[in-house]
Parts: sequence; structure tokens; C-alpha cells
Amino acid sequence: MKKLMKNLLIIGTMASCGYGFDYQVNGQVQNTSKFGFNNDRIDPKAGKYPTDSFSVLTASLGINMDLGAGFSVGLAGTVGGMVFDNTKFQKTTEGQILNPDGLSWNYFGFWPGYDYLSPATARTAKDYIIQNAFISYQYDRYIQIKGGRFSVPGDWLSGYIQGLQIESQAIPYTRLWAFSTNRRASLGGKWLKDFKYMNQNIPVDNGKGFYVYAGGADVKYKHFNIHPYIYAQDSRFIAPGFHLTYDTTPDFKFDGFRSKTEVIFLYMRHVGPALSKSTSYNNFDAYLYPGGATAGKGGESLLIRQTFEINHYNFGAILYKNFRNPNEFVTPYGDPIGFDNYDNSVYDSAAWNNVFRRDAINGFLFAGGKYTQLGWLFVARYTHTPRAVEEAVSVSVDYKFPLNITAGFKLEYYNNTTFKGYTLGYSSNKPKPLDHKVTQDRSFVSTYIQHNF
Repeated sequence: MKKLMKNLLIIGTMASCGYGFDYQVNGQVQNTSKFGFNNDRIDPKAGKYPTDSFSVLTASLGINMDLGAGFSVGLAGTVGGMVFDNTKFQKTTEGQILNPDGLSWNYFGFWPGYDYLSPATARTAKDYIIQNAFISYQYDRYIQIKGGRFSVPGDWLSGYIQGLQIESQAIPYTRLWAFSTNRRASLGGKWLKDFKYMNQNIPVDNGKGFYVYAGGADVKYKHFNIHPYIYAQDSRFIAPGFHLTYDTTPDFKFDGFRSKTEVIFLYMRHVGPALSKSTSYNNFDAYLYPGGATAGKGGESLLIRQTFEINHYNFGAILYKNFRNPNEFVTPYGDPIGFDNYDNSVYDSAAWNNVFRRDAINGFLFAGGKYTQLGWLFVARYTHTPRAVEEAVSVSVDYKFPLNITAGFKLEYYNNTTFKGYTLGYSSNKPKPLDHKVTQDRSFVSTYIQHNF
């Protein structure tokens, strides 16, 4: 990777000196903030924790170059920092500051080493990342090969990966794709997590099962889009699935009526050492499993989304159901729902809400629209799992100003009830299983402002 980055920098310097390459420079400056409404003091014995508040500032710069003969390269980096973090000052009922170094580095800067063998703390946090460093070759529509660091779309694994990708559109109406990766990063808004191995740290295999492989086809014909795929990871899982879409108006131009029906399904089968891995995110009842519970054999996920669009307005509903435990190894790296599901408190599973937990059932209602430069979105969610019940309602508004400046906010009512036997609290503080259910307010307002160039 260092050698690749060095070569890309040399190419960039040559381009800037007028060697005739076509290139584009792009960048962004952004501030993202969250302010939680629950600022009660911490009571570990009762399982009571406040909601975190923080503010992040980032700046990104990138260059993409067309070298000719089908070759292109890209290089981009981001640097930033935590402007404010109220978890540094939140006190217990006894007046003690529980985490003087703060906890918001779990969003921005989290770094346990690329192999997860070092403890992640506020002092080890990284506030920079090289998210793009790739070289690509494309021959007409027949083949495209990309290697290095780049972003990929996907239902269950998306974002920035380090690896190799291949695509082909040689077959009419069809895009074939595959990629292999051993590291992934999170970047955008409140997130900055550098590239590190995925699903590591299973003692019985000494953390060696790292590579993730994925492949699929995207077939579009008239009103239908059929998208079968398969994800697999060495020593962890194999997971085939599909994404089916029926679209009454595929070329919809925000004029008239459109109905879009989507069905997303994933079958997750854990293999080898993954079967005995301790389950993450407190997906077990400590009173039923005194020694803890394992990830188990896996399970299935089913999502049904119905969207209607009328001119510049849209509304619809989502039903999402987990059967057993299919999301242990995939949803930290992707999200087919499309809404932010890391909006809990950092004191509860590093802000991961309960949407993807074992045997979860979720219902969403949404509506949105756009009028000239103003956009808005309403989302209501109900979640029921063996661990917790949640109700959330949010309203988001954004506006695009001149000079490529966009700003917006999100106001969310969020109520969480966690049941007896599960834990609340930050893991390094060794929280104990609850001996009664706990209901807490997780409501917040978040804001952002960004300038693109």
C-alpha cells in the first residue's frame, strides 16, 4: 500500500507539472455535531447513562486522474478533530467523572491497530486517513479492474475497502462484479475509523480469518432489477442473498407517479471458529446464559420496502425482520435500510441501536420531499427484540446555499427500554447485567454544515 501511494503521488506531481493528464481536484470541509437531551448523572448500579454530545470538524482533499489507454488513478485523504466532547465531563451520582478522556473517539479516531491487537483509547485515536489510493483499468464495457483503497456500494458491506475489485457489463442488461478485501474504513459525518481487519479476535483461530470475498450480478430489464449476491469470510461465514426490485417508472424524473417495491434477503451461515465466538452487542440474557452466549449458527434477514413518489414527494414503509442471529458479522460494515442506526448513546454498544439484533422485528414509516433547494425527511421507527424495545420519530431538514454550501439538522425523539439480564454502560467500565428493565431517553438534535469544491 505504501508503494502504491508513493507511485500515485509521483503521478499526481507529474500531472500538476503539465504532463497532459486530465485530472480533477475535489474537496470538502464539514462540521457535524450531536447534542443529546438526556444529561442525567451516571448511575452504573441502576443502569442509567446519559446521551453523548460532541462536535467534529473534518477537511478532505482528493485528486482523480485519467492517464489514458483505460488507466486512471485516485488519491484522497481526510484530516480532522473533535471540537467538543461532553463525555469527558459527565459525572456519576457520586460526583466522579467516569471517563475523563472522553468516549467520542469511538466515532472519530477509533484505532485498535490494523489487526485489533492493541487497546483502543482516546490516546491511540487517529484523526487522519488516506481513504482513496487506487489504480483502475477499464476496457470499454467488458472489464474494469481496480486495486488499492476505494469505496464500494452494497446492501451488507459498503464503504471504503482495501483490496481488489472487478466488474463487467459485457452481458446486456447485466453488471457482474466481485471484490476481495481484508480491511475496511468508516468515513463521513461523525465517522473516521482507519482501515483495519474485519471480524478478527476469535481466540481459537488466533485472529487469522480476515479476508472477505463478495460477488454478484445486477440484472436490469424493463421494470425489474434482480440482484443476487454472496458474501463470505475465511473462518467466519458464508452468506448468499438477493435484492429484488419492481419499479413502475425506472426513468422517473420527479414528474408524475412512481411505485417501487424492494425485497432484500440474506441467509447467514457461520462456519468454523465463528460458531464459538462470544456474541457481540450484548445479544444475550446473562441470566439465561451465565457464561455468555456464542454467535451461534447464524440466521436470516428479510427486508421489504415499499416507496411511492409523486413529483418531488415520496412516502413509504419498511418491514425488517431478523430470524435468529444473522447480523453478527455483517451489519457493522453495511446497512440495507438506509437510515442511521448508530444514533443510540455511546454508553450502549458504542451507539449501535437495536435494529439488527438477534430476532429483531422493525417497522419504519417515512415521508420526504424537496422544494427547490430545501429538502426534508420524516421517519418513524418501532423496534422489538429480546434485548430491548425502541420507539423513535425524527425530522430532518437540509438546505443548499450558494457556493456549494449545504446545511441541515435532524431532531429525533428516541425512547429505549432495555430488559433485565442485558448490560448497559461502556465496556471498559465493566457494566453488570440489569436486574430490572431500564427505560431511558435517547432523544437528540444533530446538525451539519459542509462546503464542497
